[in-house]
Amino acid sequence: MSRIACLLVPDVPLAAALRAEPELRGRKLAVVAYGQTGSGGQTGSDGQIVSGRMRGLTPAQARAIDPDLTTRRLSIEGMHSVQEALVDVALSVTPRVEDTRPGQVHLDLAGTRALFPSERGLATALETRLAGVGLDDTRIGIGPSATVAELAARHCDGGIIVSEGERESFLAPLPLDLLDPPDEIFDRLTRWGLHTLGELANLPQAALGARLGEEGVRLARRARGADLQPFRPTPPRLRFEESAETGHPVDNLEALAFPLRSVSDRLGRRLRVRGLAARELRLELTLESGRGFARNIGLGAPTTEARVITSLVRLALEADAPAEPVEALRLIATPGQLETAQLDLFLPPLPAPAELAITVARLEALCGTGRVGAPGVEDTHRPDAARLEPFETSRPSESGPEPEPSVPAPAMALRAFRPAQRVRVRVHDGLPQRVDGLSSAAIQGALVVSQRAGPWRLFGEWWGERCFARDYFDVELSDRGVYRMYHNLQDDSWYVDGIYD
Repeated sequence: MSRIACLLVPDVPLAAALRAEPELRGRKLAVVAYGQTGSGGQTGSDGQIVSGRMRGLTPAQARAIDPDLTTRRLSIEGMHSVQEALVDVALSVTPRVEDTRPGQVHLDLAGTRALFPSERGLATALETRLAGVGLDDTRIGIGPSATVAELAARHCDGGIIVSEGERESFLAPLPLDLLDPPDEIFDRLTRWGLHTLGELANLPQAALGARLGEEGVRLARRARGADLQPFRPTPPRLRFEESAETGHPVDNLEALAFPLRSVSDRLGRRLRVRGLAARELRLELTLESGRGFARNIGLGAPTTEARVITSLVRLALEADAPAEPVEALRLIATPGQLETAQLDLFLPPLPAPAELAITVARLEALCGTGRVGAPGVEDTHRPDAARLEPFETSRPSESGPEPEPSVPAPAMALRAFRPAQRVRVRVHDGLPQRVDGLSSAAIQGALVVSQRAGPWRLFGEWWGERCFARDYFDVELSDRGVYRMYHNLQDDSWYVDGIYD
């Protein structure tokens, strides 16, 4: 026996406004749609209230009736975000989710009993997760079919559960307008004296079809709780983005921090309800001239913390600020799994990955983009070749206990000169005899080579522009120091590479 749940947002534009500004909850609020938008994001005076209180009036008319009324502009992107958050909550329970229409999704509850033994517990979990993503006013209905679940959600403000045996008794007293019939058909049914779903369901289907056509038959089937089409799951989406409008051009980071913090919080809540975290961020700004401004922001470790996301975005903007005031912003997250690590009982705790990411971002803001990272070894034979790699936290090794460290054999250490010191060398038969110009020597002036070993030739990358060819020597000079030096065969120059300790 199938069981279907329905999540319904009664007023999507109002839910989008409250989700963007939770502090407006409990106040008299109306959402206004404007026909035209002037330059700089300023709206015209031909707006009309389409959601919330006093629908159909202009803002001026509504404020004349109630001066305490608060208005917000209709946000299409905010409505889209509400729908995505609704789908995220549904996907946190079951992968079989049907995105039915704006403000409504259906869930196939088959296989969820292992996680939620009772449907009442499932409804409570859904209510908690909906509140977690800012959708407190969402209605929940559970029934034997998608139609019954939808009607249950539309009829009751709170969650209601309808069993198979209660189908007829639940549907019979419900009013006809829950089916959203066309006005013409609704007027005809009312003139016939029909006011409830039970009265419509008791009519002969053939006679109803002859008088009202196919639409009348569809209404009668829905009045009996039958589905008009099979359940069609929507493929899961892994795109997480949130946006906000500043209301007026913003030309400083302090003012931009308020919408940025709200966007980061909503993004983190959606990721958290899916058990994911932001691995990378992309910031897209709409500037006053209409141009776009985009930046990719790396994270030291996946996170859902709004404070961390906000700090990293602000540091990125401080390092590379837009040239114009900002009118709107969008934050897109590439999802990843949260990293976990087992703490050691005898070692000090490692720094939190989120705090480490903020520290790296601050260093990059001071040093410049691409100048902070971890050293990496290049795949080449060139001596001391290295590159800068993105600094990332890695998980602890799980390969088992490390072997006991062996005592290293005594060896000489080379104190390398970076960069290598260029010197003048007197040569006989290709071998160095005297070295002049070595600033690190204990004795100034020309030094005599008392002992030498070599040469050892090192060459590579002959196929490109970075080819190299060197002859290396270990020499003891008259200052009693032992040095490593090399002869650059490409330009016949000599360098001292380091001194042995």
